[in-house]
Amino acid sequence: MSNPENTELSSNNTTPTKKYFKIGEVSEMLNVNASTLRFWEKNFPQIKPMKNKKGDRIYSLRDIEMLKEIQYLSHNKGVRLAHVSKKVGRSPLQQDARTELIEQLRNFKDKLLKLKDQLE
Repeated sequence: MSNPENTELSSNNTTPTKKYFKIGEVSEMLNVNASTLRFWEKNFPQIKPMKNKKGDRIYSLRDIEMLKEIQYLSHNKGVRLAHVSKKVGRSPLQQDARTELIEQLRNFKDKLLKLKDQLE
């Protein structure tokens, strides 16, 4: 992938509308340094960004979801990285189902918030 699409985020700034992102874009999305992303990449074999011809990392939506989970567990829940690795190491089918459920819940939340605004 030598030419990723331009960065576009939906109105809630959490759901990307493109499939691949450069490390700087992911860094901004997650509010972490690029060096943190590279560190996580080394320590979590589940994260496998592609590289373009120049060697720039290109993260997929699946990679980003895993990074969000790592960030949540390590920063918000205070789970040690050794334990995070075990929790993130689920099978791809489990991860895909979880990701889909999270997306459905976010969409449902957005609909509820819109409905609440209409009622006020």
